[in-house]
Amino acid sequence: MIGHSPYFLEKLPYIQTMQHKRTGFRVAAAISAGLLFGLSTQWTAVRAQAPLPAGPTPAAPPGAAPPAATAAIPGKPAEPASEPPTDAERVIDSAIKRLAGIKSVTATMVQNVDMLKQKFAVKGEYRKAPSSRIYLRLTIDGLADSTGTQLQVCDGETLWEYQQILDAQLYRKRSIKPILERLNSPDMDAKTRDQVMTQLGFAGPETLLLGLRKAVKFSQKEEGTLDGRPVYILRGTWRSRAGLTGPDSRPIPATGPLPPIIPSQAILYLGKDDGWPYKINLVGTVPTLLQRPRFGPDGRPLPKNLTENIEPSKMDLVYSDVKLDASIPASMFAWQAPPNASVEDDTDTILNVLDRTIQAQAMVKRAQAVQQDGPVLNQSLEIPTPPSEPTPR
Repeated sequence: MIGHSPYFLEKLPYIQTMQHKRTGFRVAAAISAGLLFGLSTQWTAVRAQAPLPAGPTPAAPPGAAPPAATAAIPGKPAEPASEPPTDAERVIDSAIKRLAGIKSVTATMVQNVDMLKQKFAVKGEYRKAPSSRIYLRLTIDGLADSTGTQLQVCDGETLWEYQQILDAQLYRKRSIKPILERLNSPDMDAKTRDQVMTQLGFAGPETLLLGLRKAVKFSQKEEGTLDGRPVYILRGTWRSRAGLTGPDSRPIPATGPLPPIIPSQAILYLGKDDGWPYKINLVGTVPTLLQRPRFGPDGRPLPKNLTENIEPSKMDLVYSDVKLDASIPASMFAWQAPPNASVEDDTDTILNVLDRTIQAQAMVKRAQAVQQDGPVLNQSLEIPTPPSEPTPR
């Protein structure tokens, strides 16, 4: 989905019925800055995600820190650390709010990847319009053993998903209106609502920025131009190396230079006038002779090919032909599976999950209200003692 955080950033709770197959195309598409369907991958492999529970997590005590694996809330600045934001991060926070308010947009995108001696591209087209209309088409180009197309389109009534990988095809649909009705229930927690909307694909690039903001410490800001457009150029490095692994799945040392195979620098080009992320660069760095590690975290010598003559990884995500608040005909969101296609419809399953979630969250709210309000009366009632009967003589 276009709204998902980049693949290297975090693992989101996931609705079990919305999982997808592990394929070479899925790996490549997930590398395209998390623009697909909620996958969280490592550098060279897709890993499983936890399903969204049928009910909410029990409420934490006041002041407790939120769980680490939670979905980002569109339109709200990320809170990656308690330290004050840098000037570069304030620019990103402002852009997140602006992007969350965009009603309609059309754009094309391309992700170029040069990694592990492979070069390929993921090319896409994105549209968004009011009334829950979205369109996202991605194709992969340049991988000899893996070709395919991914399509997600919603006309406000039906959300279609189509995936073609080599000779295999997958069709899925969901009736979106009853799902949105559940999500708009007053008993639905706002965090869960935003999480599901993001997983369904209705969030935009603001979620991409939220993920970057959370994972990358942007410490440098300068002004420049990109294709004649005034932009902010923001640079940063990883906040934490937790979750990063090397090409042989060995853990990354907590200090010292990162292997060139793992991008260590992020460069973000944000439009000054609209806050749009027109370009994102992730690049690895070749360490100097003095910096090159000779031993791994386990104390064993590293293979020579891991410390010398390694080409750094390069990834570029570029948006072009971006038209904000564009007037998009309804016909641009029309799509239908072929009559003979085998279509999976998991609407009822998702509705059942949401219904259980609403019921559980309603019970939590009632319990919290009783706990917060305390007893109905400020003091106990004193029941007068009835007069005693006279003692008979």
